[in-house]
Order: sequence, then structure tokens, then C-alpha cells
Amino acid sequence: MLTEFFRMNEVNEFARMLLYRDFPTHFVWNATGKTWTPRKQHIVIGRIVTVNPSEGERYFLRVLLNHIKGPTSYDSFKTLNGVIVNTYQEAALLHGLLKGDNHCEECLSEAIIYKMPSSLRRLFTTLLILCNPNHPKLLWDRYKVYMIDDYVHRNICVKDAEIQALEDINSILELSGKNVNYYGIVSFFVNIDETQRLARMIAEETMNFNIQRDFNCVEKFNKEQRFAYDKVMEKVKNDSSGTFFIDGPGGMGKTFLYKALLTAVRGQHFIALATTSFGVVASLLPGGRTAHSRFKIPLETIGEVNCSVSKQSALGIMLKMSRLIIWDETPMVNRCAIEAVDRMLRDITDCNLPFGGKVIVFGRDFRQILPVVPRGKKDDVMKANLVFSDLWPSYLCLPLVENMRAKSDPMFYTYLLRIGNGTEEEHTCKCIMLPNSIILPFEDEITSLKILIHHVFPNKQAYVDNLHNMINRVILTPTNECVDYINKILLEQILGDFSTYYSFDEAIDKSEQSLHEDFLNTLTPNGIPPHELKLKVNCPVMLLRNINPSEGLYNGTRLTCRKFEKNVILAEITTSEYCGKYVFLPRIPFIPLQSDRNSIQFKRTQFPIRPCFAITINKAQGQTLDFVGLYLPEPVFCHGQLYVALSRATTSTSLKVLLKPSSMDNSHNTCTKNVVYKEILSFIHSYT
Repeated sequence: MLTEFFRMNEVNEFARMLLYRDFPTHFVWNATGKTWTPRKQHIVIGRIVTVNPSEGERYFLRVLLNHIKGPTSYDSFKTLNGVIVNTYQEAALLHGLLKGDNHCEECLSEAIIYKMPSSLRRLFTTLLILCNPNHPKLLWDRYKVYMIDDYVHRNICVKDAEIQALEDINSILELSGKNVNYYGIVSFFVNIDETQRLARMIAEETMNFNIQRDFNCVEKFNKEQRFAYDKVMEKVKNDSSGTFFIDGPGGMGKTFLYKALLTAVRGQHFIALATTSFGVVASLLPGGRTAHSRFKIPLETIGEVNCSVSKQSALGIMLKMSRLIIWDETPMVNRCAIEAVDRMLRDITDCNLPFGGKVIVFGRDFRQILPVVPRGKKDDVMKANLVFSDLWPSYLCLPLVENMRAKSDPMFYTYLLRIGNGTEEEHTCKCIMLPNSIILPFEDEITSLKILIHHVFPNKQAYVDNLHNMINRVILTPTNECVDYINKILLEQILGDFSTYYSFDEAIDKSEQSLHEDFLNTLTPNGIPPHELKLKVNCPVMLLRNINPSEGLYNGTRLTCRKFEKNVILAEITTSEYCGKYVFLPRIPFIPLQSDRNSIQFKRTQFPIRPCFAITINKAQGQTLDFVGLYLPEPVFCHGQLYVALSRATTSTSLKVLLKPSSMDNSHNTCTKNVVYKEILSFIHSYT
């Protein structure tokens, strides 16, 4: 079968497009004639026979068969760039299909050619935190000369340059609760006491912000913004307790207000912390961090959880010193996370007032998508979605009612509010009717999707010439499956050659590795990059993990790929205050959360990115986009999803929607579901 597969690849162009494991879906084996013949109807065939890694070359041949298309002989697997290697194992390593023992060393050796010492230090730190190298001291000794190069060029002696580089590395390690001395990379003890650590953390919260620019925000406030600003600042100046909700739909100027508050507090040399529920929104605030990163909230927030912050730590002291904490998009997290922060702040301040007597400003819009919680009684599910509902009567709600984002299109804004509140009139089909002006006619799936893509990305051939304009144009769709499909189409259409990276998938239970390796390759759990990651130079990607929040590398940060190496990718941040910064991205391990539905626990080591011409509606929360394409092959399926998708655009002219109709009845071709959990909105209004 295999040798005949080789022969078919020589004579059949379509066969060369298939992997060996996919071959039986299009061809059938004729045992009598000992040949493959095309199937009349394509079918799905089970996986090929499993092979244990202990079987040596047979196993490595199978790995190559699962990833290399069009081989014409056994030796063709061993040929790479015209050179024939000796073994299948060596070939698999060269193709990037096996995780080498010296992965971290190869990663650093590829990065040093770019001569970017500060980025190299950040990369080294990322490897220490996430990749657990076996010999970190050997890595430091081999590559420290490249990591201290910028200090040496400032005429700092080598010994002092090493110490400064180690302090830089340690400052990043501390964000993950680690210490440079833990890794034993130098023979001496790097003496960084809590006072130094605290000073560095305070400096991060007070430097490099454009104070003058954000002070000017106050002069542009509307009446509601000014009222909210004065109420919050009154509590800050008096150093008294206060908990506020800034309540308003998207476009009401909440971020504008937050920037002014942060600037005013920092301008008085007090500490003001900016946090959000997810990374992409954190990048919009000066010094913004995700709440999980800032308060050390566990990723799993089921039941009672606790923040890993002690009173004596530098973080605990800084939180105690802070005068203002802003937490935007709070409805997007389970209330258990907010309750954990409340307990932690009461503990470190020795104060039993809500949130330890701090001035807390929550941002909320309950019209948006809410967190998913376990099944239960209706009231229990609703309360689990609500932010700290037991103490709401003691909060001061500050509503913003004048839309600042859509002033040029007030009718569109009014329409969005009706969508968000669930008051838009329904058609006889129990769906709402979208305006004809934003709807694209549906012909067939492929043709219509191409038209939508053309509206969002009108000149793909010149994409590279307009990167910073094009990065803020996105297609939104409800599911990852559709996201991957659209990204694949767009990647094929922009200029350049593909670079393909395969993940290394390992079952947590090693005894299951040989049985399930193929199956693990097919899985793409939520928030984890795919097994086969295909990219091009200058393509936009989204980060899938908090790598280094203090340097702008949040979960959700958008970047542009600049250079590809075998073990490292050079990328440029294209959003937020860190726009233009170059960073190195290595492969890192991912382990799906236990709440994920995968029956097999496994670890995937892959670059923490995925293309983002298209993203899910959930990932778009909190963003304002220049142009939005919305693709709904099926109606939205959760509260607020349609509202979030439509409200990412500032005007109706910067929005196009493609609906796949459920029938050919033209009267329904502009209709879709609008899922709104009205009980939640009623509950909120009863406290407002």
C-alpha cells in the first residue's frame, strides 16, 4: 500500500495534495490488482495503525507520513533542501516534527542574529518561566554576552552589565511570582530585596505615561463623565472607601474617563492601577494589566478561589498603597474572581470594608457577553453571572448616557441600544430584522464570503503597504471553526510563502501516547493554538497567552509576523501603547483546563498565536474597529453576542453583515436571532 502510494504521487497531481492518513478517504485499495483507485464517493476512514515511539525508525517514518505530502519514495522523506539525511528521526527533527532536547538553546541561537539584547532578555525570561529548561545556567553562560551587549556599549563594565541584565530578567520573573536566584544561573546571589522590588513595581505604574495628553481629557468631558470623575476623585483625595460602577453601553466614553482618572491620581504621585477582565482591553489603558495577572487570580474560577498575594510581598504592599483601582469589563468574569479580590484586599489592608476600603471603579455593560457558568437552577445561574450582587446596594452606580463614539451616526447607536436591551421588534419568524444597508446578499457560501472579505479587505495585494490601517479591520464570526476557515482563505490570498509549524502533543499519561497521538493532533481546545500553524510574513496574529503584560504581551494582543525561524518568530506589536515594539515568540507548553471536555489530558507545545484576519465575537469585546465584517452562517447562541459584534463598528457604513438564510424565503434573508437574557438586565436595573 505504501509503495503504491509513492507511485500514485508520481503520476497523480491530486494525490500529491493528500497525507497518507487521508488517502483512503479519496482512493480505495484494490487488493487483487494491488493498486489505489479513485473512490466514487468520499468517505471518512479511521486512523492508520498506531506505532509506539519505542519502535524507533518505524515510528519516525509514521510521524513523517502524518505530516509530509507528496512523497515518491522512502528516501524522499529523508531529503530536505536537496540534502539526504541518514535516519527518519533526523528528518523529522529537521522538519520540526519532533521536540528536540535542546529546544531552548536553538531558540536563543536563532534570536541572537537580530542583535536585540533587551528582546533577547525577555525571550530568555519567557523560556525560564514557561519552558522549564533543564540547564538554565548553561543557557545563560552561552548567550549572556548577547544579552548584555546594549549595556556594554554604554561603557558599563562586563560584571556590572551582567548584574543589570540579571535585574532586568528578575523584574520580569517576579510578575510570575518567581526569582532569578531560583534558577541558579550565576554562582553568586542576586541581592534584590523587597524594597527594591517594590520600588521597581511602583516605577512601572508611574512612568512612561503621557500625563499632559490625558490631562486634556477632562476638558472634553460631557456632563455625566464630569459628574462621575468628580465623585471618584473626591473619594481618592479624602483617602476614603468607595466602590463605583461606571455603567454604559459601548461608545459612551468609559475608557476616556478611566484615562483621565488614572492621569489625575498618578499626577498627584499616588498609585492608580488599571486592570481589565481580558488582555486586549488592558492594552487600551496606560499601564493596563489583566485582573488575573495583577491580582494573581487562578484561571479556574469555579467555587471559592483565592488570590496568591501575601501581605509581606511587594505586590501586597503596592496594593495596600494604591489609591485607585479600575477594573473594566467586570461582567465578563465569574463573580468568584471579584469575591476573591475582595477577600485578598481586606486581608492585606486589615480593613473589613468592601475591597479593604479602597476606591474601586468597575466598568460594566451587561448587554455584552457574560461568562459561562455550570448548569443549575435558573436563579443560581443568574447570580453566578452577576458581579458581586450581594453588595450592590452599597455601590454607587454612575451611568453614562451620551454616546461619544457614534455621534456621527445617532440612528445607528439607537438601533444598537435596542439590540442590546432586547427591545428591537421581532419579525414574524421570532427573529429581528437587520437594516438592508448593512446586509450583503447571500448567493452561495463561497461566493458570498468572498464578497464579504472584499468589503473588509478591499486591496489584499497591497496589504503589506497598509499594515497599520489593515490591522484594525476584522471579520467576526461566532465559532472558531469559521474563524479558521476565513483565516485560511485570507492567508492564501495575501502575497508570500507559507511557513508551517507543527505542535508537539504529549499525553499527560505517557502510556496513552502511542494510542492517541494522531487524535491529539486533531484537537484545538479553546484558547490553544492549532497543531498545524500556517503563517506568512506580515500576516496579523493574536497572542493566546499572557507572556509579559508589563511589555504589552497580553492574551489578545495583536501582532504582525516579521521573520520566521525554526524555533522562534520575530513579531511586531501593532496595537496599544506598545505599538511598534519588536518581540521574540518561542514555542510554549499549553495544557487545556480540566473543565475542557477533552477526554484525554494532554500538553501541546506550540507558538502561542493564531492568525487574526478573523476572530470570534467573544474575542472582540472591548475593541473599537475601523471596519467590521460579521459572518453568521448560523445565528448567535448566547446573551449579548449580536450586540457585541455590531457595536464594534462606529457607524453603519463601517459594518457589513453576511447572513446564511435558513430558507430561500427572501423575506427572512435579513433576519437573525438576538439572544438577550432580559432577566439579568431587569435585575441590574432594580439596583440602578
